[in-house]
Amino acid sequence: MAPPSVRGLPASIDGLPLHTRSLTVQLRAAGPEQWRARGDVIDLRKNGFVPTSYDIQPAGVIHSMSIELELDPTTLRMDAIRVDQPFVAVEASEATRGECCRDPAPRLVELTGECLDDDFTAKLSAKFGGPLGCSHLLTLFQLMASAIPHAARIERARAERDGTHHAEGDRFFRRAVFVDGMRREGDLIDVGVALSDSMTRPYAPDRHSLTRVERFHEVKIAATVDRKRFGFDSLKISERLRDADSLEEVAWTDESAAFESLLGTPVLPGLAKRIFGLTSDDPGRKVLQDALLMFAPGFIQISAAQMDLFFEEQAMARSEGKEPEVARLGGNPGACYMWRENGPISKASFAMDESAGN
Repeated sequence: MAPPSVRGLPASIDGLPLHTRSLTVQLRAAGPEQWRARGDVIDLRKNGFVPTSYDIQPAGVIHSMSIELELDPTTLRMDAIRVDQPFVAVEASEATRGECCRDPAPRLVELTGECLDDDFTAKLSAKFGGPLGCSHLLTLFQLMASAIPHAARIERARAERDGTHHAEGDRFFRRAVFVDGMRREGDLIDVGVALSDSMTRPYAPDRHSLTRVERFHEVKIAATVDRKRFGFDSLKISERLRDADSLEEVAWTDESAAFESLLGTPVLPGLAKRIFGLTSDDPGRKVLQDALLMFAPGFIQISAAQMDLFFEEQAMARSEGKEPEVARLGGNPGACYMWRENGPISKASFAMDESAGN
């Protein structure tokens, strides 16, 4: 019999790489009465290019954005918020009348002084949701607002148990989430979500690095999505939780059965509501819930990397004597500040649609 450490394999995906979204959240000790948190989101398009209403977006880094917080360890009050956006989808230009994706960021800074408590997500959405903000920064901040209190509870319990504290500058928590999209034959897309939470104990010079592992929590999600229906065709979910004493012993568990009701339902819209309905009553599924909530925002980015399929279908339509469909590309109306109603991008897109119809 194989040892428990190699029993089974986690969920996995296959196909032509389309897009990868990476989100990370980390916590460091910044002094006796302060923590410092940083979150990053990076979108890496791996296939083709996307024509927008006024430009061409090639493969490569599409978004690179970060949020830094200075926190009170006890109350999780945010004493400082800093936002950086080195790569954005829409830069200021003549076509955008000088507007760009960085314009809404000051609204996030206005949340300084708020606490990452149970009410914060609603406050964040009211302040920065839809046409008031940036959907990518919003997704990142929502992940931070969930991950940081979760990590804080574990760290406080560890410090009370061990009677030790991290030195200034020590990173004691890191969450990494990756959403990958792969094109398969036909109308199917493989989408994978991989989440890992790592928490460490304070450094001790006379101990091996592996003994610093407080806990390592992993979730792997593999789904097949019908790209025309945007519905789940298959779904497999694997999870495991280890500590320094069980690195070689804990096998993956299959959590797929608990989420069978998602099969056949659409990825967009309404997935978040269905996920909350399946997980909110079980605190033990908090990390799994966070992984699932990253699926839909990541899938939106994956969908944009499929223009080759659109071009193929256009050519086929012409060969059959049919009128090719006109593609309306870009963000959904009202999805963010740059795609707000009557904004420069939506107006440019509308003008193109009118021109195509004449």
